[in-house]
Order: sequence, then C-alpha cells, then structure tokens
Amino acid sequence: MNSYEQSKKARRIVSVVFILIMTVVMGGTYLSQQQKEAAAKATQDSPNQ
Repeated sequence: MNSYEQSKKARRIVSVVFILIMTVVMGGTYLSQQQKEAAAKATQDSPNQ
C-alpha cells in the first residue's frame, strides 16, 4: 500500500469515530432536553400545595 492509500484508510477511520462521538453527544443532548421538558410538564401539572 502506498502512503496515499494508508492515509485514506486512516481518514476513514477517524471520520467514523468522529461520527460515532457526535452521535453520542447529540443523543445525550436530545435525551436531556426530553427529560427537562418532562420534568417541567410534571411540575406544571402537579397541584400547588
């Protein structure tokens, strides 16, 4: 394999890792937002004492 093909393989691996990391970050952000909305709705729906 020449150096171009080796660097191409490395770039592909790095891009896949980057996409996986961004998926985890975005998924965590989405779940956090959903939990905040659910907590706000539960607080809003509960009667004040």
